[in-house]
Amino acid sequence: MESRRQAKAAPTAPSTRRAWLVTGLLFVFMLINFADKAVMGLAAKPMSETFGLDSAEYGHVASSFFLLFSISAVVIGVLANRVPTRWLLVGLAVVWSLSQAPMIWTTSIGVLFASRIVLGAAEGPAFGLANHSLHKWFVDSRRQLPSSVLALGSSVGTLLAAPALTWVIVHLGWREAFAAVAILGLVWCAAWALLVRSEGPYGAEAAPAPAEPEPDAAIEYHTSYWRIFLSGTSIGSLALGFAAYFGLAISVAWLPRFLQESRGFSMTGAGNATAVFWAVAGLFILGTGILSQRLTVAGITTTWSRGMRSAAMVFGGGVCTLAGVMVHSPIGSLILLMIGLGAPTSVFAITQTLAGEIAPVRQRGAVLGVGVGISTLAGVIAPTVMGNLLESASDTSAGYNNGFAVVAMVCVAAALVGATLIRPGRDAARLRTTSSS
Repeated sequence: MESRRQAKAAPTAPSTRRAWLVTGLLFVFMLINFADKAVMGLAAKPMSETFGLDSAEYGHVASSFFLLFSISAVVIGVLANRVPTRWLLVGLAVVWSLSQAPMIWTTSIGVLFASRIVLGAAEGPAFGLANHSLHKWFVDSRRQLPSSVLALGSSVGTLLAAPALTWVIVHLGWREAFAAVAILGLVWCAAWALLVRSEGPYGAEAAPAPAEPEPDAAIEYHTSYWRIFLSGTSIGSLALGFAAYFGLAISVAWLPRFLQESRGFSMTGAGNATAVFWAVAGLFILGTGILSQRLTVAGITTTWSRGMRSAAMVFGGGVCTLAGVMVHSPIGSLILLMIGLGAPTSVFAITQTLAGEIAPVRQRGAVLGVGVGISTLAGVIAPTVMGNLLESASDTSAGYNNGFAVVAMVCVAAALVGATLIRPGRDAARLRTTSSS
C-alpha cells in the first residue's frame, strides 16, 4: 500500500516535445489573430472608398474594434480560472471567423461597426489566454523564450499577411481578404482540437506534480486581486503594456495608409513596407525574449532581466519615434519610425511573464486577462486620436507627425513609470506574506 502511494505521488517529467508543439500551435493562433487585425489596415483605402469614410470616421471604425476588447479580456481571463483554456481558445477562434463573414457582402456601416466590435471582443482575451495556456507547459524560469515565440506570432502574422493579403486585395478585392482570414481561423480550430487533448503539467489542474515544481509553492496560496494589481510590478507592467499597445494600435490601423498618403507608396509597396516593419518588430520580440531568459537562468534578478529591459525598450522606442518625426530625410524618418514603433512590441511577452511571476497559479488566468484588458484600453483611444489629428492638421504629413509625437510621449512617460516601480521579487514576497492558504 505504501509503495502504491509513493508511486502515485511520484513527480512526472513533462514532455518538452509536447510543450513546444503547444507553443507552435499557439504561435499560429497569434499569427491568425494579428492577420485578422491587419486586414482592415491593409484594406483601409478601398474599404473607406466603398463605405465613404473620411479619416476621422475611419479612425472611429478602427477604434470600435477595441470597444469590448478590454472587457472581454477581463471576463474570459476570470473564466479561465475555471474552464479549460484549450476549449476557450477554440471558442475565440470560431468567433473570429464568424465575425469576419459579414465583411464579404455588407454595404452597411452599422454592420461594419458590429463586425469589428464582435471581432475585437473575441480577440481581446487571446494573448492573455494563450499565455495562460502556455505557462501551464513551462516552469517559470523557462517561460520567457516560449512566451516571446508566442508574441512573435503577432509580428510574423502581419509580416506574412501584409504582402499576401495585399496581393488578394489588389488582384481579387478587399472583401476576399476578409474571407481568407476567416477560413484560416477555422483551419486552426480543427488542428488544435485534434492535437491538444489536455492542459499542461504546470497548471492548477495538474496532478501529480511535475518533476520541476513551480517556485515558492505558488499553487498553494491565494491573495487579494487588489494587492496584485496595486503592486509596483503590476502598475509598472501595465504602464509599459499600455504604451506599447498605443503604438501597436496606430501601426495596425494607420501604418499602411500613412505610407500611401504621406510617403507616396503604392498599395503593394505599402504592404511590403508594412511587412518589413513587422519583421523588425519580430526581431525585437525574439531577441529580447532570448536575452531575457538567458539572464534569468544565469541568476540575474528579474527586476533587471525582465523589468528594466522592458522599460529600456519602451523608452528607446519613444525616443526613436520622436526622432522619426523630426528627421527630414524620408528614408531616415521611416527607419526611425519602424524601430521606434517596433521596439516596444517586445514587452508584451515579458510583461505577461512578470504578471505570471507574482500571481498565484490558481489566479494567473484572471491576472493575465485583466492585465491585457487594461493595457489594451490604449487601442480604444489611439486610432481615434490619430484620425482626429489628421482631420484637424493643416496637411496630411503634419497630422501623422503629430500622432506619432503623441506615441513617443506616451512611451517615454510609461518607461519612467515602469523603471521606477517594477520589482517582481519584492512584490511576490509581499503577496505571499499577505496571502491566505
